[in-house]
Amino acid sequence: MLKQLLVLSLITSAAMAQGQTTKNISLVSDYVYRGLSQTDNGPALQGGADYKNGNAYASVWLSNVEDVEGAEGLPIEMDVSFGYNNKFNKFNIDTSVITYNYLNDNTRDRTEFRFATSISKEIEIALHREVKTKYWYPEVIFEKNLPNRLYFDAAIGFWSFDDATDEAITVRAELARDFPEFNHVDVFIGVSHITDETPTGDNTDSDKADTLVVLGIRKRF
Repeated sequence: MLKQLLVLSLITSAAMAQGQTTKNISLVSDYVYRGLSQTDNGPALQGGADYKNGNAYASVWLSNVEDVEGAEGLPIEMDVSFGYNNKFNKFNIDTSVITYNYLNDNTRDRTEFRFATSISKEIEIALHREVKTKYWYPEVIFEKNLPNRLYFDAAIGFWSFDDATDEAITVRAELARDFPEFNHVDVFIGVSHITDETPTGDNTDSDKADTLVVLGIRKRF
């Protein structure tokens, strides 16, 4: 816990230097992460802050997660990331590290290294490598602003664990609309599908696909 508080203090200090800081808060019907519900299909209150200075950036983000019976601590996930987007003439390499920290003893913390590049204004290719539970997660991300203040976001990814026989493809799509008349609050709907909801191979009921629908409201400031 002391380590996480120290990281938060460092981000806060950085925000006081020259740079841009934005914040966000959202309420969603389900917290879905790469095709998997983190709240047992229940609602989640989420929020965070993003800091950017030139090509460098950092963020912290929190959400409630499933409250497992018998677990000690708080059912909260806190993600902290640092990164740098190396830009060249017509090419970029975005490198970052993100830590997934759980404030209870039921879920193991994770650390991912991310390498990404933008092949166009709307399309980004990324590769994630987790170093504790040891998995790869490559993905392709598509983002586009549409007419009438609509925003479309989609991605396809692939779970691949070093020590598991199961693998899973994930597909998600989200459509959001900004409402300036309500202080620029976003309302969005998302659909997520995973070809095997137990990609770690821990469940004997393998090859069980799952489709989830998420409704949410979000505010950035």
